[in-house]
Amino acid sequence: MVEGPDVQPVRVCLERNAQCFKGSIQVPGRKKPLRHLIGMSEEFASGNMSSSSGRTLLAGSDKDFVWASIAQIYGIPGVPEWADWFREELTNHHALFQVLGIGCDPVTVKGTKEQFLDWLSWGVESGAISFPVEAGSIRLPSLSLPRIFLPNPCSS
Repeated sequence: MVEGPDVQPVRVCLERNAQCFKGSIQVPGRKKPLRHLIGMSEEFASGNMSSSSGRTLLAGSDKDFVWASIAQIYGIPGVPEWADWFREELTNHHALFQVLGIGCDPVTVKGTKEQFLDWLSWGVESGAISFPVEAGSIRLPSLSLPRIFLPNPCSS
């Protein structure tokens, strides 16, 4: 049983060879560190959930976090303004799946670099997204831990 503040008890089974990781993170503004426990099935823990398998596990579902993470993991060029469009593409292609999380809103993104690049190519060709007018470095936004691990997260 998994229980927590403001969380209904949930019965969870991670099958055999599950792994648990626990630790603490010092969050600015909090006197005590944030304690966390991550339980993973053998499939998740073995690394089968990665860019090479076409499935990527992310700690949050925020559209900016998902886009920035996928762009970084796969080495995909893009700008932060594409986050809304990319989220719609994930939804349209049924490539975004909620995962059980307490204190966070994890998701699994299904797709390969080639698929994501095809979507981006179509987006640029159709005019749904565009490159910046000026050339130069592009900085994806840095997202803080409190933004990813909210007490009452909501999908955006």
